[in-house]
Amino acid sequence: MVVMDYKFLFEKYLKDQEQILWSGQPKLGIQLRDADMILIPMSIIVIGFAIILNYILFYYEASFTFRILGILLAVGGLYMGILRFFTDATKRAQTFYCITSKRVIILKGKKKSIKTLPLKNIDRMDITHEKDGSGFIIFGTSNPLYPWLLGGFYFSQDDVPGLELLPDVHLVYNLIMSQIRVAITPSLVAEIRKEDKGGLN
Repeated sequence: MVVMDYKFLFEKYLKDQEQILWSGQPKLGIQLRDADMILIPMSIIVIGFAIILNYILFYYEASFTFRILGILLAVGGLYMGILRFFTDATKRAQTFYCITSKRVIILKGKKKSIKTLPLKNIDRMDITHEKDGSGFIIFGTSNPLYPWLLGGFYFSQDDVPGLELLPDVHLVYNLIMSQIRVAITPSLVAEIRKEDKGGLN
């Protein structure tokens, strides 16, 4: 597997004394997730039901409202079973990630809209992974099931809820953890030991 370096995309966004530690993209192409074992059969059922329903609605000349509902159901089934794989692949192909010494930076879309999350603001970080070592890093209180089930960070109000389908999710996770870990200075160690001795007396 060829590992691409996308540092050149982020260099113009760097601040003083900020260094790029890692850059990359989500996995590219059509991706099947564990949740698709459930979603694909469900989409087949929905599409089959929609075909039968639309046949009945048009055969018996149902009202326009019911026909629209039948068509929307069919479109929903097609999206869940087929179209979402292509829209998801297109979105990931236009997404780039960067971990610096100060921030998580995300570039998305053709216009490269930028979103950032200062490392000091990360108070919670979870990880979910697939069998091949890829996975998601979830920041904040986003439900870890959302990216696993839906392939993205939906229903989240965070600007940067997470990083999706990283090829080596543990490498990036450990890198971020190493940056946000609180450094314990010798003076702090001495103070803690002093308090511990005082508590034993």
